[in-house]
Amino acid sequence: MNEGLARSLGAAAWVICALLSLPTVAVAQTGETRPSDSDIFGPADKPAADKPAEPEGDKPASPADAPAPAPAAPPDPAHPAAAPPANTTPAPADPSAPVSEDAARDAAMMGDPNANLGRSEDAAPDDPLRLGGMFYWRTLSSARQEQAPKDWTFSAPAVLDVYMDARPNDRVRAFARGRMAYDSTRPEVAPSSSPSAGGGAPGGMSTTMATGDTMGSDELASLLGAGTSGPRVVLDQLWLRFDIDRTIFVTAGKQHVRWGAGRFWAPGDYLHIRRRNPLDVFDARTGTTMLKLHLPWESTGWNFYAYTLLEDPDSIPRLSDLAAAARAEIVLGTNELGAGILAKSGQLPKASIDLSTGIWDFDVYGEVALRAGSEIDRVQYTGVLPGPGRFESLGTLVEETFPTVRRSGLKSQVVGGLSYQRLYNDNDTLTVGAEYFYNPLGYSSPEAYPGLVLPRTTPLRDPATFFYLGRHYGALFVNVPAPYTWDYTTFTLSTLGNLSDQSFISRLDYALTILTHLRFEAFVAVRYGRTEGEFRFGVEELKIGNRSFSVQPGILDLGLGLRIDI
Repeated sequence: MNEGLARSLGAAAWVICALLSLPTVAVAQTGETRPSDSDIFGPADKPAADKPAEPEGDKPASPADAPAPAPAAPPDPAHPAAAPPANTTPAPADPSAPVSEDAARDAAMMGDPNANLGRSEDAAPDDPLRLGGMFYWRTLSSARQEQAPKDWTFSAPAVLDVYMDARPNDRVRAFARGRMAYDSTRPEVAPSSSPSAGGGAPGGMSTTMATGDTMGSDELASLLGAGTSGPRVVLDQLWLRFDIDRTIFVTAGKQHVRWGAGRFWAPGDYLHIRRRNPLDVFDARTGTTMLKLHLPWESTGWNFYAYTLLEDPDSIPRLSDLAAAARAEIVLGTNELGAGILAKSGQLPKASIDLSTGIWDFDVYGEVALRAGSEIDRVQYTGVLPGPGRFESLGTLVEETFPTVRRSGLKSQVVGGLSYQRLYNDNDTLTVGAEYFYNPLGYSSPEAYPGLVLPRTTPLRDPATFFYLGRHYGALFVNVPAPYTWDYTTFTLSTLGNLSDQSFISRLDYALTILTHLRFEAFVAVRYGRTEGEFRFGVEELKIGNRSFSVQPGILDLGLGLRIDI
């Protein structure tokens, strides 16, 4: 009895020691920070050391990834993206070798340690799962002409991002990112979207003009609705990445792919459903669901991509409704050239070409987007307003006053810009730049703008949005990161102008990093120029039937924000 009891106690102690000796996989570490945007959107994981590294994804060579008017977040050198660990998987045991009694007993109790080696030759990293996110809270206020300070608009949008980044080995990666938006200053239930009759502004027009809302540039028609407090939850990204024989790199799911080289305007960014607001402090658009294949040519630095888009503003009930795209990125010396095409059944193809190069001390870039004008709805003002005796629906009267027109032929939207960086004190730099945008799909005067905002019986197809209303645009910016001893401070001064309707907005952004991960932000924007222009958007006593609309032009925007990334 005593000998049996001793054997039982010995076996129990051996099992406890074996369990305590098992390696522990770190699921998440609170000290980790969120990966950078380029790590999330662009480059794939670094392959094993005996193979050439996968190059950057289809990202423009210009600094267009970060919205220029707002200060870009400083890099976090303390937390670089972790490189995959070396392959430490032990070699399979020789089946012909003699097996010891202890090894046979271990295999019987714990399983064969070499049983699953045939599935993959890549070992899991020490941190196969990373969790993190961002909290961003802002207060915004806008003032209009002849408006007392107590009547200025006020909103407090908050954004919460949460992500999961799983890397079981250096060849497989899965990423998910969700976003929740909430604004306590908005009603819980949306009010009627019908514009007010009389002298008031239609809906929430004054609150979402050109202030740099965190949710991106809205369609003009959405200004008639004030929206709700939320919370509103959206899926930003959900994708899986892997490679085929370390040659073709596959990314499947909801992801970000940006074409073009423009800093402020990106007319060739076809793979995003919504256009980017250049005054956003970060690109808050959600990704697009697609299948992406990436074939790099390492010896030349060239990259080739193929896409199948599984998402569209309209539904995709049939295989014939899917869109396909392709892009090539070629490096020739100091020149980087990109060309892409997007095709869908029943529509004419869209194409884009972009170039980035250096000339003397200047970084020069350009972009051309080609698309058919016949697939875009534009409106025109007839010059005749329906009289007060007309009692038809407002949508019918609007369509009569601002009828829809389409232009034939191929239209080319062109962006060109340059930037110059100067070292003025040891490690301190100053960057200045300018950009021009020619948009033949825009309007030469603001007289048709109300026709884009007021309700219609039939929605417009692909109408112009803010920053794409005019035919000619110009922008200037100056960026001063960490000047002299202010190592955690950034200043950015930018001016955007609609040269067609002669309206402008100048904005000063200030950012201060405190407590390592906490970032304080503030901006002030002044709007000036023609009162009916895009960046002021005033309407003076517009009478349609028995309804009258008027909006005072905007003059000032203010904002404060707090952001933390973990």
